[in-house]
Amino acid sequence: MPAFGTGEIAALSTAALWAVSCQIHAILSRRLGAHTLILLRLPICIVMFGAWWGASVLFFGGGVMTSGPPAPTGAGGAGGPSPLALAALALSGVFGVALCDLLFYSGVVLVGARVALLVQSLSTVITAVLGYLFLGETIGPMGMAGILIATAGVAWVVGDGGTVPQGAVPPSRAVRMRGVGLALASALALSSGMVLSKQGLAEGVDPLFAALLRMVVAMGVFWPTAMLTGRLRPALSVVRGDEQDRRNFRLLLAASLIGPVVGVWLSLVAIGATKTGIAATLIGLEPIFIIPVAAMVERRWPTPRAIAGAGIAFVGTALLCLRDVW
Repeated sequence: MPAFGTGEIAALSTAALWAVSCQIHAILSRRLGAHTLILLRLPICIVMFGAWWGASVLFFGGGVMTSGPPAPTGAGGAGGPSPLALAALALSGVFGVALCDLLFYSGVVLVGARVALLVQSLSTVITAVLGYLFLGETIGPMGMAGILIATAGVAWVVGDGGTVPQGAVPPSRAVRMRGVGLALASALALSSGMVLSKQGLAEGVDPLFAALLRMVVAMGVFWPTAMLTGRLRPALSVVRGDEQDRRNFRLLLAASLIGPVVGVWLSLVAIGATKTGIAATLIGLEPIFIIPVAAMVERRWPTPRAIAGAGIAFVGTALLCLRDVW
């Protein structure tokens, strides 16, 4: 049995690493554009996840299915996941990886990582509602209170003019609202992907294999689309470009390792070592952790209203995540 505190430490570490990774990706999305960022990041993450999953198969007995209890009749069971589970995971890759990341980093370019990440944190609220509507999950009074509080906190931050990086021009209200809208759309895509993932994982599909499959499907959709629209060749030129392009690519490699790989691994450790609600709550501190990270990069702290709103949103998210724990 894991030592007390292992799950909590892993969850906090996940939130911190994801905040750092998000800020690095935000810098790169401004330099390269959201499309180029996603086009380059997907194959990097696939290689890293593929090596990780392959190692788990060779040395730790991993595979396509977990070694848990038998799946229900009609599910994948020992013969592997059913076509329905694979289809759900594939669709979750389209919505929760490709579309979500593209919308999110397009919003980051307009409003910054701090605001976009806070708006995207509403995915917890959207996931709870979708789970209630389509999966028969309950919300309860505590969950409803969490939804209202989290939404109010995010709305309070969105209504604040906020600060901008030193030397930058403040975005107009129209630009800011467009960025918030993109971040909110990314939250909806992320929630849709999570609901679809739950359907696939319910059959006992190994989470590492599921994550790898989602990324492969996302790349299978995103790269051909980029090729048809003429975006792929300019994106690949970054790999063999000038010194600045190579510096950006090395930064992308580091960010991909920190967030999508090490961060995901720590999140799995957290979920395995403590209650899911507690792990989700602590991982939900990412919008709080990114405040000092973004402040150091942008050389300006957000307004007190923005900090308070982020705190309120976290309290609401925590109530929603912990509704089945207390």
